[in-house]
Amino acid sequence: MSAPIVTPVPDAPAAGWWHRNRWALVALPVALVLTLVAAGDRVRTLWWEQDLRRPTTVAAGETADFHQRVYDGLGGTLPVDVQVRLDGVRDVSTLPRDMEVPEGSRAVQVDLTLSADPDRVLTGCLLAVRDAAGNRYDYVSNAWGANQAVVPCVPEDAPGPRPSLGDLDEVLSEQDTPPRPATWSVSRVLVVPEGIDVTEVVLWWQKPQHLLLEVPS
Repeated sequence: MSAPIVTPVPDAPAAGWWHRNRWALVALPVALVLTLVAAGDRVRTLWWEQDLRRPTTVAAGETADFHQRVYDGLGGTLPVDVQVRLDGVRDVSTLPRDMEVPEGSRAVQVDLTLSADPDRVLTGCLLAVRDAAGNRYDYVSNAWGANQAVVPCVPEDAPGPRPSLGDLDEVLSEQDTPPRPATWSVSRVLVVPEGIDVTEVVLWWQKPQHLLLEVPS
């Protein structure tokens, strides 16, 4: 009697790459979506914080209480607590020394009254005006030959305390200026195109927060 013939059972085929990684492939679109959402959120945050998007609107003739914490450059923050009133916007009759207004432009003066604790740091503010179409025209202290105050919102001869610069404070000389008064007024000149109507004055320290002061019609 002949021995039975045994047919070997073939090995099961090795699982393919697609089969072995099927769950990772299923999860990949989800991970990609989450990555894009996170990146988009960072872009939206950066976009939001790099423009004037959080106004404190002040009706003409009213005084605003403005409060914000701003980054100090040393990893901390400083409080900005100030009251601001727009006293007026008018065409300039006498230009600042050495200012030459370009053809097709005109100079306007913004008059502000502010109040704050004399020990409060207020340097770093920025000033602009807007027209009825929303176009913004920034205050530039040394433009068109002029030499105006670098910081538009504080008295030039009594700006008040400056923010700390860390270790540099020890080597910098003390400010040789009188204390800033509790209430003061400033007048700053800006250059705008001929024919536009200034409808708003904008004052800010760090975006996106800002003061939006309406100009009397």
